[in-house]
Amino acid sequence: MPSSIYLDNSATTRVRPEVQEAMNPFVEDKWGNPSSVHFYGVEARRALDEARRAVAGMLGCDEDEVYFTPCGTYSNNVALLGRARFNEANGKGKHLITTRIEHSSCMGPAKYLEGAGWDVTYLPVDCEGLVDPDSLRKAIKKETSIISIMWANNEVGSVQPLRELADIARAADVFFHSDAVQVPGKLKINVKELGIDSLAISGHKFYAPKGIGALYVRKGSNVMPLVFGGGQERGLFPGTEPVAAAVAIGVASKLADQELVTETESLIRMGRILVDGLTAIEGVKLSGPQTWENRIPGHVSVILPGLEGEAMVMQADLRGLCISSASACKKGVTSPSHVVTALCFSDAEAVGSIRMSAGRFNTEDECVKAVDLMGKIIGSLRKSTSGGGAPAETRQLHAV
Repeated sequence: MPSSIYLDNSATTRVRPEVQEAMNPFVEDKWGNPSSVHFYGVEARRALDEARRAVAGMLGCDEDEVYFTPCGTYSNNVALLGRARFNEANGKGKHLITTRIEHSSCMGPAKYLEGAGWDVTYLPVDCEGLVDPDSLRKAIKKETSIISIMWANNEVGSVQPLRELADIARAADVFFHSDAVQVPGKLKINVKELGIDSLAISGHKFYAPKGIGALYVRKGSNVMPLVFGGGQERGLFPGTEPVAAAVAIGVASKLADQELVTETESLIRMGRILVDGLTAIEGVKLSGPQTWENRIPGHVSVILPGLEGEAMVMQADLRGLCISSASACKKGVTSPSHVVTALCFSDAEAVGSIRMSAGRFNTEDECVKAVDLMGKIIGSLRKSTSGGGAPAETRQLHAV
């Protein structure tokens, strides 16, 4: 296989050497249970506490507001379903407001609650994937008890005006949760300034291993557990803590916070190369926000009318380029993404969606090579299709 250019960092990231080095001792030698009172247990507990402080530092919150979780999916599920349990137990309203472009780990709980008798409002987004704050204001009613809006979208890169949306929720005295899995290392996080009640992150999106995440829950915001049997993580996520993985996300959090400015600048430079190159190809249309002010740094998503995203991903892989597509092929039928179709794209256009997401291990030269490869792939696929790709006006992403 040819050497790969990996541009799928929104899906997962390579573990940083510093992170792996920090966690290795807790796999090899310091393997104690943090609930034990002997030397090994105390050693593990200290490491767990230090990791919690590091995550809290990146999030801008207190240590006892951070809960270690298995991943972002668990964090989102417990935030929404655990808060719903609390609301039901205390006679609060059963109305949830979310958006049409949420990740499945939030969309799933919303659909579950809807099936359980909750009223769920799915806010629309504009052609750039952004929520209109006025639509949130108008959707709130007496029974509204939970609002869940993801901060940064993994498919089209849209970054929501979270502070303004959270202000609206707080003014209405409604619990506000945000899926922020795509945010660490790319945008500054300060949950106190945002004024939100809970926020989810996942380690493998910012250079920690898979299998570890965190959930911020503001003091005084009650969320009830969904799993029972232990007192770990103050009862919200019972089970013996994965110390090595917690150490890893702690180090990744500290590094992400320290290197945020230089990392963001680098990601935007690489993103600019990708956008300029891809949108110079006839018919390619940029999807999502049109300025870096509203887009995740380094995240590029485009539509190629007349082509299928999955086919492009496979052709790219054969040439040593790793990217992703929002469309999904099941039993020979390609289905468009619910996120892309929520923007101003038809089902036919949405199946031609692809995403490239740069990370700290990428280079600008790799981005140039990736654009060149994609140009060849698109040309080849267009020749092999009967209709070809109809030319369309390209849209450019401008720096702010």
